[in-house]
Amino acid sequence: MANIYPMNEQNSNEQYRDDEIDLRKLFQAIGNGFINVGNWFVNLIIRFRRVSLNYKFLILGMVILGAILGAAYNKVNKPYYSTSMLISSSYFNTRLFENNIEELNVLCKEEERTGLAKLLALDVEVAKNIKEFHYEPLVSEQDIVDIEVLKQKLGELKVGDEDIQKIVDQLYIQNKRTYILSVDVFDNSMIETLQGSLIGYFKNNPYVKNRIRITKINQQNLIAKLKADIKQLDSLKHLFNLNMKANANRKDESTSNNVYVGESGNLNPTTFYNQSISLYKQLQSTETALELGTDFEVRDSFTVFTEPSSPSIIKEIAYAMAIFLGLAYALILLLEINKYLSRVEKERF
Repeated sequence: MANIYPMNEQNSNEQYRDDEIDLRKLFQAIGNGFINVGNWFVNLIIRFRRVSLNYKFLILGMVILGAILGAAYNKVNKPYYSTSMLISSSYFNTRLFENNIEELNVLCKEEERTGLAKLLALDVEVAKNIKEFHYEPLVSEQDIVDIEVLKQKLGELKVGDEDIQKIVDQLYIQNKRTYILSVDVFDNSMIETLQGSLIGYFKNNPYVKNRIRITKINQQNLIAKLKADIKQLDSLKHLFNLNMKANANRKDESTSNNVYVGESGNLNPTTFYNQSISLYKQLQSTETALELGTDFEVRDSFTVFTEPSSPSIIKEIAYAMAIFLGLAYALILLLEINKYLSRVEKERF
């Protein structure tokens, strides 16, 4: 007797078989795709090998030419040395620093270098040994944290990403005070002389120079004022001590340690000493700032390296060989395309 299944059960079995067939086809298609990719990759290697053998003399000639030109380039170009220093000022900003570096690099491109020598107060021969200047703002870990916090807060205020980036870029332009100043020179014996000239160049910038001068005058005036106030306060303390001694010699028990000023006010004894200490600390801080010149300072000076920063002759040859090898295969590709077009042209016309 034939088995009779309910209609819904029969439909369910057919659907299951259809799903099973679809999955098999899917995995088969994926497998075929991997096989095709593998075959394509193998065919590519075979064609690359065949083309390389067919054009082996062209490839070898280009590589040898690259090695010769790389060695010649290394001999023609003098080796250079790189060094950097950390320079900081309360009056620096990225735009100011960038303009100064661009001005120096433009003068470096002049053959005579008289303009660069005059600007940096150097001998022309020393200026001729300068290759190029570089700079980058010093970004501390705290700067990174502050910027990320600012981005988060701006994001919470629904500020757009482009506007946030504009704000961050503007902060970097306006608020950077410390920069890494790097220089490439052909003669490392001139680095110490160059450092003094560069410091003078940035320090004597009219914008920076005027502010340093005004700050110095203000600090000197503040120091004079603090010293005068401390002297007057010391005199007042002396009178206070005399008053205290006079009160101590009195037998009247109602006498207190307070000094009465005018008709109604009185003065606590500790006020003199606290104010004296506060003024003295402020005096020390101002004198330290004046002595150190904290509004313009070099935090790390140039280091003289004995090994050049320019690539060695082996690296120059390797780079040139790699470049000419790439050019050889580009030329081969053009030749093969030309052959293919010639064959199609012959077949059609």
